[in-house]
Amino acid sequence: MKSVRLILIFSSILAFSFAIFFIFTNEKVLVFQPKGLIAKQELNLIHVNLILMLIILVPTFIWLLAVLWKYSKAQGKHDPEKTYGRLNQMIIWALPSLIVLVMAIHTWKQTHQLDPYRRISAKEDELVIQVVAIDWKWLFIYPEQGIASVNFVQFPEKKAIRFELAADGSPMNSFWIPELSGQIYCMTGMMTPLHIMADGVGSYRGKAAEINGEGYAKMNFVAKSSTQEEFSDWVEEVKQSALELDLPTYKELLKPSIDHPMELYRAVEADLFDTIIMKYMHP
Repeated sequence: MKSVRLILIFSSILAFSFAIFFIFTNEKVLVFQPKGLIAKQELNLIHVNLILMLIILVPTFIWLLAVLWKYSKAQGKHDPEKTYGRLNQMIIWALPSLIVLVMAIHTWKQTHQLDPYRRISAKEDELVIQVVAIDWKWLFIYPEQGIASVNFVQFPEKKAIRFELAADGSPMNSFWIPELSGQIYCMTGMMTPLHIMADGVGSYRGKAAEINGEGYAKMNFVAKSSTQEEFSDWVEEVKQSALELDLPTYKELLKPSIDHPMELYRAVEADLFDTIIMKYMHP
């Protein structure tokens, strides 16, 4: 019976190790497949903290198995009066405390460096994209280009992008492109910035990370990183669209819809984004 328990313990440890390895290597686990500057730094923070925790966990489990092995035998006798001495107790408590201190300092430093409000580069111009979370779709407004899109956003590679996030109608949504950034909440009546940069060309899945009702599962969008030339061509293509996003059109778009198709707007009413935010403010 005791040998069966030991086998189960070893099997559990092996299964846990295999699960960790699978998560870190599986391409479908997008968080661990970063394609952007910010996402890579976030993954690095996860790696460092995981290694620091394993420094404590691995010896602890080895010690646990040794104790189980010792007292599973007939000659293993427990002595309740035995102590480990002050030095051993200091080691037992000091090492984990030191690891926690190192984790806290490193996490604090990295958290400030990865602040979504912080610009990626103070010297480089940013592409501003305004984002409005609506039930159950995403509206992207390009104020400099004067265009807009629904459930699709495109931007140049290796260029600093500033998303300005808000919501309309829903009290709260969460904007997330797992391969490029962490999730940031979009809230009605306020604007929250998010800075990202893609390090190459590619298409990435964006989604709502906050459960928000019936259409939550299909509140997704495509985020495409392209060359600067391809982005310029796309902007010109959007400007050939027959659709314009004025206030009456926006009010129709605001009505809840599930699995809304991608739409492109060649023109956007002036200050529409500010109007969306300010309509929830008190006079």
